[in-house]
Amino acid sequence: MAGLIRQEDLEAVRERTDIVQVVSGYLQLKKAGRDSLVGICPFHSEKTPSFSVSPGKQVYYCFGCGEGGNVFRFVEKVESLSFVEVVERLAKEAGVTLRYEGDTAAGRRALGRRQAVHRAISDASRLYHRMLLDGSEAKDARAYLATRGITPESVERFEIGYSPGYPDFLLKRLSKTYSPELLVDAGLATNDSGGALRDRFRGRVMFPIHDLSGNAVGFGGRLLAGPHAAANAPKYLNSPETEVYHKGTLLYNLNRAKADVTRSGRGFLVEGYTDVVALDQAGVRTAVATCGTALGEDHIRLLSRFGDRIVLAFDSDEAGARAAERAFQFHQSYPVDLSVLVLPKGQDPADFVLEAGGGEAAGTAFAHVMDQAVPLVEYMISRSLVGRDLSDVEERARAVRVGLQIVAGLTEEVRRSEYARILAGKVGEPEMAVMLQLQQMFSGPGGGPQAEQRGSKNHRSRTPPEEEVEWEVLKLLVQAPHLCRGRLSPADSERFSKPTHRKVFELILDSGSTEPAASNGSNGSNGSNGSNGSTAASLVATAQERSESLGRTLAALSVEPLKSDLEPTLDYADRLFLRLEEFSLKRQADVIRKQLERLNPIKQPAQYDPLFEQLAALEGARRRIRNASE
Repeated sequence: MAGLIRQEDLEAVRERTDIVQVVSGYLQLKKAGRDSLVGICPFHSEKTPSFSVSPGKQVYYCFGCGEGGNVFRFVEKVESLSFVEVVERLAKEAGVTLRYEGDTAAGRRALGRRQAVHRAISDASRLYHRMLLDGSEAKDARAYLATRGITPESVERFEIGYSPGYPDFLLKRLSKTYSPELLVDAGLATNDSGGALRDRFRGRVMFPIHDLSGNAVGFGGRLLAGPHAAANAPKYLNSPETEVYHKGTLLYNLNRAKADVTRSGRGFLVEGYTDVVALDQAGVRTAVATCGTALGEDHIRLLSRFGDRIVLAFDSDEAGARAAERAFQFHQSYPVDLSVLVLPKGQDPADFVLEAGGGEAAGTAFAHVMDQAVPLVEYMISRSLVGRDLSDVEERARAVRVGLQIVAGLTEEVRRSEYARILAGKVGEPEMAVMLQLQQMFSGPGGGPQAEQRGSKNHRSRTPPEEEVEWEVLKLLVQAPHLCRGRLSPADSERFSKPTHRKVFELILDSGSTEPAASNGSNGSNGSNGSNGSTAASLVATAQERSESLGRTLAALSVEPLKSDLEPTLDYADRLFLRLEEFSLKRQADVIRKQLERLNPIKQPAQYDPLFEQLAALEGARRRIRNASE
């Protein structure tokens, strides 16, 4: 696929695209060193940041899951796009005009289908929005939004629209540009029971849904009563699953709210689109909503990239309970503090804002109730006590047992102790008695969650010293090639004992990255604009073209810090290459030593003596190199 785009254009896009800016659009990064920013990896579950981005080398690598590469690879993985789609998107943002080679019209149509789906949804969004603003058929929709307190400014900001009740509003306007098949694939049209093609959305207020990059991917539609409303039609209708719309991994408004969530560290997760709009009007710019589906683990994983506190703000106590129960199942997998906010009088956030007068007044009122949000675990404990007669001794004992089942599932001992005390206070039992019962749950051979964790802990075996040296040499070749000039040739690949290390070494030599570059004043391998940074990014791109695993390895070599305490020097490189040669001589000596073990020096002197001389020479050379390296 990469061959369709000219190589010089690929290089131009990569050079004009800042990986830090791109990655920051998907997760929160924090400075961790001269040439390193870290964050929570978007590709696996973790609580401690192990995802590293190098601004100088323009690559990323996760030390937790091993995923790594350049900016193309990152967007490809996080957005589930093809390589060509990623390059085309970034080229547009960078202002680079791409040129294609060996392409056909049919091939371009196939590659552009996903973009066509995005365009069709975006065109539909503009048509719905214009209908709401100007169409006579949308009078009831405008009245409905007014009753919900949604202002004209919010209608514009959120691109809210209206789909008329007749069945071919979109079909008449889009069928000249898009095929019926594509409109169906985009979730804009569907076949009725008689097989006739019609608009999917009719007689509904339309809320466009976007992905993190701001691409239109689908809609949520709220039904309005009227002559065109179908019998038994659902009150809310969302786009079906398509190649661009996956409701389990999308959050409404996150494309707008992510920057504010990152700045404040806190996001509000609500149920409805109008809840998001109402809170936004009240100055709460960090609200997002699930897209017509129950709260899932992917929603928490997605939001945890941007903030470390998530408040579940639901319409009623029962809705909050259902969401809390789902969130509790996986809340310890992510580095976020989850809490639950149940609004007074069973209101949803939109009703609360409307009753509070909207605008600044509503924002002030909401700020007061925000303080009433309860930590998720405490909320779960309180829910377990609902309906219990705590004046009865046996009922209190049962309440403690049920509550401790929640507490015992916590992996951190401090949290278990604190929540056990909270449980004791709510039930009305002495703290010491509840703490003793909690300890009994963990007593006994093999008992308790801690024992389970100990049993599942993965103990990594120690890397052999020679492989550590080989890895450090490869890091130096990638990160400081100016220190490695002329030290190695293709024949030296045998100095690397591990096959993967040999492949990487051969790739580095093939790329010519150890050749001298024009001086630009850079004094080390971590300069953000130095030639070493572009060398590393180019190497990662070349490796990824060969294989995914090789690309990850080069990304790791680019990002992992060298073991040199300070900026690597010629002296550090000298010692490192001497150690590499020492281990190479040791392996050669070990081979000869095994051959000698199979020979009798008395009966086979002609074979034995020359080998022994070779062994003595190798050992002597190895000792001299060892002394020099020390």
